[in-house]
Amino acid sequence: MHIYDIHTHLLPGIDDGAQDWDETMHMVYQAYEDGTTDIAITHHVLSDQDYELENEIIEKYEELKERVAGAKLSLNFHLGAEIFYQHGIKLDHRISTYNDNKKYFLVEFPMQGIPRYVDDQFFEFIIDKITPVLAHPERNLGIINKPQRAFEFVQRGVMLQLNAGSITGDFGEEVRQMAERLLDARLIHFVGSDGHNTRRRPIVMKEAYRRIVERCGEQTADVLFNQNPAKAMQGLEIRILEPLPVPPSKAIKGFGFFKKFGF
Repeated sequence: MHIYDIHTHLLPGIDDGAQDWDETMHMVYQAYEDGTTDIAITHHVLSDQDYELENEIIEKYEELKERVAGAKLSLNFHLGAEIFYQHGIKLDHRISTYNDNKKYFLVEFPMQGIPRYVDDQFFEFIIDKITPVLAHPERNLGIINKPQRAFEFVQRGVMLQLNAGSITGDFGEEVRQMAERLLDARLIHFVGSDGHNTRRRPIVMKEAYRRIVERCGEQTADVLFNQNPAKAMQGLEIRILEPLPVPPSKAIKGFGFFKKFGF
């Protein structure tokens, strides 16, 4: 079975991910030894200026595939970006959508809340048959304080990506509980490592897979780690289960939350 990791910062010297080729290759070996078969490379695009790095990203992406082939590691790679949401977001670059398929793109919100007017812009994408994949909603304070917003996003056609480290407790107990509640409400559609390095944020998925099998069953785990991401990488339609409302949670206020749990 394939295990897809749809959210990584793997290439060297692009953002706050791998700093050099040694670290990149150590991350690759970690992923391979952990059982990952497919890795999507999704470096930060915080503003349109970051697209100035697009050619460098593509060149290093091709070099990475050559290095991995030379090491005789059986890994497949996919190219995308993690786009920081801003009003008027454009998807007209090769790295904007997964494998340039013009169908699925990874987008993140500021950790402290949900941007204004995002519902309207997401709706425009969905009308155009382009699906936003919201990165790590379980770590977003706006969703933690009002998980009904996650339900609303999914009802309208947005898909959600859980961080592997969230379900294993790497971001604290509140985030882990939020991850479980989103899973139970059928609001999670993908899992990604959000891997940045070999230490605190490695590209590992096996433990998260095990936890989700225990909680949701093998079939759900296969959908989240294999079936859905395989279709997303190819730009194919993904049919999801009807989402369930999430009961309200106790609000977590202030930036002490971020400091406590390492945001």
